[in-house]
Amino acid sequence: MIDSTIGSSFLTSAQYTDQQRMASTEQDDLGRDAFLQLLTTQLNNQDPLDPMENEAFVAQLAQFSSVEGIKGMQSSLEDMVSGMRQDQMMAGASLVGKKVAVEGGLFEGGNGAITKGSVTLEGGADSLIVSVYDRTTGDLIFSETQGSQKAGDVQISWDGRSNTGQMAPSSSYLMSVSTIRNGQEASVPVSTLSEVKSVKWDPSTQGLSLEISDGNFVPLSSIERISA
Repeated sequence: MIDSTIGSSFLTSAQYTDQQRMASTEQDDLGRDAFLQLLTTQLNNQDPLDPMENEAFVAQLAQFSSVEGIKGMQSSLEDMVSGMRQDQMMAGASLVGKKVAVEGGLFEGGNGAITKGSVTLEGGADSLIVSVYDRTTGDLIFSETQGSQKAGDVQISWDGRSNTGQMAPSSSYLMSVSTIRNGQEASVPVSTLSEVKSVKWDPSTQGLSLEISDGNFVPLSSIERISA
């Protein structure tokens, strides 16, 4: 009979499985050298009455090889994503100083500067009402009613002057557009051109965001038009 003291140094296949399960919960990763050293020690100290089966030995090696391969693939993917991020940042930097179409009707203008906007009409309109408001005071600065419009994109512009013909001060404004169809008035979304001041990487969307002239950030994916 094998002495119980000596027997306590042997590991059965079941005990080895439990030991591996406990080790997997540790925070430190098990490297190749440490794994081979642990496996060699286990083989040298296995119970001769209950030795480790060949299938278990091969399965452990295959499992470790698979995990190591997945880690290597993950590292390669992280490097690729990092490279793509750098490429996007370089491409985004070229947008600084350019104008992009941003939905919402907010813009920096006045003082005689020409501000361009656009709306998309699905079914046309009997008439179009264009209004410009001062964002700070909420006052109506300019209003114009245009004639009938066909369905599709309609371009709008404001010359930076008030209804009295005076130049409005340089400030933040809001452009709104309403359609009149069959006597019914309805608001439609307005896109205005805003200058890009800077770009940044947004971790939440994993994409670029553009800082426009009013200080807000908009995702690059929402931009439909870029102008010089």
